[in-house]
Amino acid sequence: MHFWSEGLGDKELVMGLGRAKLERKGDVISLTGIVDSPAPWEYEVKIQYADWITILNTARSVEACDFIADHVALRQLAGMAWNIVRFIVLLAWYRFARRLGAGPVALVPADAVGGAGAKKP
Repeated sequence: MHFWSEGLGDKELVMGLGRAKLERKGDVISLTGIVDSPAPWEYEVKIQYADWITILNTARSVEACDFIADHVALRQLAGMAWNIVRFIVLLAWYRFARRLGAGPVALVPADAVGGAGAKKP
């Protein structure tokens, strides 16, 4: 992912989000990693619940869908659809677990629903 800010001038911050570490910290999800360029800087992004709503609304926007449609092959689109199904199944699973009083613990490993490279609790 590339970030640009007026304060950086002509520079962009390049981050490998696939290598970022996710951790739940109370009411936020912390995303941490190291900026790849222009210099190796550590970063932390705190994502709140409202941010997830904004991210999902952005993803379903006409502009985002048009952009993705121009850049993905049918196979990649199928993979995205599968990830959306997994996301919904996991949300339902955790919601069900909370109703049973299980709290915020993983009841099944994330890779049990097909997540490659998912971490076990």
